[in-house]
Amino acid sequence: MIKRILFTFLLILISGLLQAQNIKQLFDEGKSYFDKEQYALAISKFQALSGMDSDNDMVRYASFYYAISAYKTGDRTTAKNLFRQIQSKYPSWGVDEDLNYWLGVIAVEEGKVADAFRHLNQVSAEELAPSVTALKEKALVHISGVDSLKSLLTEFNDDKIASRLADVMLDLPVVEQDMDLLEALQQNYNLELSLSLEGIAFSPKKEVYNIGLFLPFAYRNDSLRRVQLETNWTTRMYHGALLGVKKLEEEGIKVNLVTIDTRDANRTLESMINSGQLDSLDLILGPVTQSAVETMTRFSREKKINMVNPLSSNGEILIENPYAFLYYPSNKSIAIRSAEYAKKHFNKKKGVAVFYSGQADYERAKLYKELIEKDSFNVTIFMRVPADQSVKIQQLLIAETEVDKDSAKVARMFAEMDSLRAAGDPNWEKYTERDFVRDTLRILPDSLGHVYIASDFSSLSTSALSGIAARPDAIQFLSSSRFLAAEQSLSFGQLERLNTVFVGSNFIDYSSANVAEFRRNYINTFRASPVKEERLGDAYLGYDLVVTYGKLLSEYGKYFQVGLRRREEVPGTLTEKLNYRLTNDNRYMPYLRVKDARVVKLQDQ
Repeated sequence: MIKRILFTFLLILISGLLQAQNIKQLFDEGKSYFDKEQYALAISKFQALSGMDSDNDMVRYASFYYAISAYKTGDRTTAKNLFRQIQSKYPSWGVDEDLNYWLGVIAVEEGKVADAFRHLNQVSAEELAPSVTALKEKALVHISGVDSLKSLLTEFNDDKIASRLADVMLDLPVVEQDMDLLEALQQNYNLELSLSLEGIAFSPKKEVYNIGLFLPFAYRNDSLRRVQLETNWTTRMYHGALLGVKKLEEEGIKVNLVTIDTRDANRTLESMINSGQLDSLDLILGPVTQSAVETMTRFSREKKINMVNPLSSNGEILIENPYAFLYYPSNKSIAIRSAEYAKKHFNKKKGVAVFYSGQADYERAKLYKELIEKDSFNVTIFMRVPADQSVKIQQLLIAETEVDKDSAKVARMFAEMDSLRAAGDPNWEKYTERDFVRDTLRILPDSLGHVYIASDFSSLSTSALSGIAARPDAIQFLSSSRFLAAEQSLSFGQLERLNTVFVGSNFIDYSSANVAEFRRNYINTFRASPVKEERLGDAYLGYDLVVTYGKLLSEYGKYFQVGLRRREEVPGTLTEKLNYRLTNDNRYMPYLRVKDARVVKLQDQ
C-alpha cells in the first residue's frame, strides 16, 4: 500500500513537472512569435494555454498575449471577448489598466465613443497618457452633433469632449452659436477660445451714430405727388422714425438719420455705393424692394455694416451675411413656433387645413405641414390662396354637397311607396329623387381639427374665420399675429368667440403707456393719427426701429450683436421684447388670444 501511494505521488509530481515544462515551452514559443510580430503563429501557441485552468502566470499572460495577437490579426471580436474574459476570470491580477486600454482602443475603432471613454478614463498610467489622449481625440473627431457632445460631456466631464464641443460650436454659423455654453466651456475647462464675431475685432462706440433709412419714397417736385406722398406708408414710417430720433435725443443718445430713396435702386444705390458716401453708415434700416435688398446685402457684407430688414420674414436674407437681421421672425421660426403649439394643443385624429397666399409664404406653410405630420397629424388641405381671392377659403369651408340619406331610411321610403302601389293608390309615388338625398358640408362636420393660416395677410384669416363661424362644428384656428392692429377689420368679439390663437409676431400692445405717448406725440406733431399697416411699414414701425436699435447702438456699439448674443431678450420700444439669442431674426413669439376685448398672452408659453 505504501509503495502504491508513493508511486501515485511520483506520477503526479512527474506529470506536474511535465505540464509546467510544456506550459513554459508553449509560452516561450508563443512569446517568440509575438515579439517577431508573427501574430497568427503566436495565437496557435497561446490559444492552447489560455484554455487551461491554472493559476500559473504564464497561462494568464498567454490569454493576454492571445487577445492582443487576435486584435493584431484584425479579429476585434475575439480580442474584445478575451480581454473581458480575463477581467472576469482574474479580477485580482492587477492588469486592469492594460485591459481597459485595449478595450478602449477597440471601442474607438468600432465608433463606440461612450464605451471608449468609459474604458480609457480608467487608465491612469503615466506612460499611457499620450496614447489615451490621442485615442480620445480620435474617438471624437467624427462626432459633429452638438447634442451628442453635450450628452457625452454630462456623462464623462472630460476636457477632450469640452474642447471638441467648443470646436464644433465655433464651426456653426454665427447665429447658431450658444455664447453662454462657449463661455462656460472656456472658463470651466481652461480652453483658449476666440469668441469674437467673424470679422469683428471689437464694437466701436461713437458720439453720433449714422442710421440710413432706405425706403422707396419716390420723391418728385410736382404738388400732386407731394400730396400723395403725405398719405404714403413710407412717409408715415419716416415720420415715426423722426419721432424716434427725438426720443433718443431726450435720453441722451444722438443719431443722424439719413433717408435714401430706393425707388430707382439700381442706378441710385450703385452710384452712392461707388462714390463711398454710404461707407460712414453705422446701421442700415431697409431696404424693402427685392433689387435694393440684393444690392444693399452685398454692400452690408463687404463693408461690415449691420442692416435690419423691417418688413420681410424671408430668412434667405440672412444667409451668408452675419450683418443682416430681420425685425420680424422668419417664416421658418414662425412655422416652428406654430407647430409647437399645434402638437401640444390640437386634436391629431382630425384633418388639418393649411392655407398660404403665395411663394413668400410657401416656406412657412410647407415647414409647418412637415413638422406636424411628423407628429401624426394629417394635413388634408394644403392650398395656395392669393390675398385678392381669399373668399375661396370661406367658400371651401361652407360648400355643400348632396349625399344619400341613411340606407335604412331610404329602404323604408321605398317600402312605403311599394305598399301604396300594391294598394292601388294612384299617388303612390309620393317621394321625388331629391327626397332620397340630403345636403351636407363638402368638408364633413368634425373632420377638420384646425386651420392654419401661413400668411400675414388679414384677408386670408378673415375668410377662414368667417367660414369657421358658419359651420356647425368647432374648428381651431392658428395664425401669426402680424396683421392684428388697432385698425384691423376683424372684431375682437369674433376672435374671442372662435377661440383663436396667434403666434405673436412683434405684437404691439396698444393699451401700453409707450404706445399712448407715441400716438400723442405723433398727432401733435403731424396732425394725423398713425395708421398701422397690415404688411407694409408705418409710423409705429419707424419709431420702434429707430428707438430700439438706437439704444442697442448706444449700449453695445456699432456691432450690437455682440451684446444681443449674450442676452436672452432685450426690451422693445412699442413691441414688448426682441430675442436674437441664437439667431439674426427676432424669435420672441408669445402665444396670444383675445380675452375681454383685449389681446393677452397665454400662460402656456
